[in-house]
Amino acid sequence: MTQDPAVKYLRTIDLGRCIGCGACEAACEFVHGAPFIVVHRTSVGLDIPISCMHCAKAPCVAACPTGAMTIDNRGAVYVEQSKCIGCLACLYACPFGIPELDRATRTAVKCHLCMDLRREGLEPACSAICPANAILYGEDALVFQLAKKRTAESMAKARFEFEFRGV
Repeated sequence: MTQDPAVKYLRTIDLGRCIGCGACEAACEFVHGAPFIVVHRTSVGLDIPISCMHCAKAPCVAACPTGAMTIDNRGAVYVEQSKCIGCLACLYACPFGIPELDRATRTAVKCHLCMDLRREGLEPACSAICPANAILYGEDALVFQLAKKRTAESMAKARFEFEFRGV
């Protein structure tokens, strides 16, 4: 996947397709030594992957007093380790509680959408490994278009099943 640095990229997780297998978590842990996407078992029995949303107006970036939390030219939010003082203002600002403190370095850590892989023109490990194709990564316009198409398909199937059962 050749990436144009002027184009914004997006990763989204289609929970309707996710099978909760944990392949994304395992791939992330293999590549980074720690998983930055974690599959959580919910009280209703669904396994849901949770990871940084890489917000366009990221509150963690706004809260960081040193500028360590930043956004790259493709839209990925990441931590510049050399600037981080470990205050965790980013964690408190994040509505999802994503940044964590690395106990060894005493700095914040979080998903950076596999920065090294993206530099090589590859997609993040989580989306590359997903057997259900639930993790979408690509140019934002294309990801939005595919997500909308999947939503329409899901709604059409639900309507068809509803009408087919004669309810």
